[in-house]
Amino acid sequence: MTDELNQVLVEQKGLACHVTINRAKEHNTMTDVVMAQLRQALLDAESMEGVRAIVITGAGQQTFCAGGKLKPTADGSPFALEPGRFDNPVADLFRAMDRCNLPIIARVNGGAFGGGVGLVCACDFAISVDSAKFGTTEARVGVFPMMILPLLMRVIPRRRLQEMCFLAERFSAEDALRMEIVNQVVPVEELDSAVEALIAKLAANSPLALRMGRRAFSAMSDLSLADALNLAQALLPVMSQSEDTREGMKAFAEKRTPNWTNR
Repeated sequence: MTDELNQVLVEQKGLACHVTINRAKEHNTMTDVVMAQLRQALLDAESMEGVRAIVITGAGQQTFCAGGKLKPTADGSPFALEPGRFDNPVADLFRAMDRCNLPIIARVNGGAFGGGVGLVCACDFAISVDSAKFGTTEARVGVFPMMILPLLMRVIPRRRLQEMCFLAERFSAEDALRMEIVNQVVPVEELDSAVEALIAKLAANSPLALRMGRRAFSAMSDLSLADALNLAQALLPVMSQSEDTREGMKAFAEKRTPNWTNR
């Protein structure tokens, strides 16, 4: 029972909540327990005073996340059919990440494969070590990255994504940067400083603006241009009535740093 409780570690470090998949010996694979604890970690982070971002990473230095732990059933399939259970744990996790009120950063400390690539794409930002390898190699074992495909399609250009999924080959961190899976690639000794620099940049801005903007990004990605513009013109006046907007405008006029209240 102790092992299950410690599969995801949560720690506040300054302005960020660091969430670590604590399964280094198993390449930080995602079990049902891990995904449930990740969802809870997002809620815990939102309630931590002073936290302005969430950082998701993997334990150790070899693997960020090797995806789901495939375990064949009696008929040889890695996925059990449960008619009474509609919501897949992966889908539940990605929904929770989409609803989160804080920016999420992937600290890619090592390889990311299958669902691990999906986890990277579900984050708002990703910084990777230059030694990391990536891949959606599911087709090599007779399946396809179905559960992460909706996330991949929102981040990766279509033809690159088809190469990834159909050829099922591994690729480098530099390739991941070119494919826009990650924002930045750094040597391992610079990983934490790069993450901290990004957190500081996020924390300099209005948390309310980032929260509403994050939700707008999510909503508008599935809307037609006309509907997206309608949503934008409805949201902007609401945001302009916030304390953060008034403080930001006042601080700009007074040439000083704003004191954000997140209201």
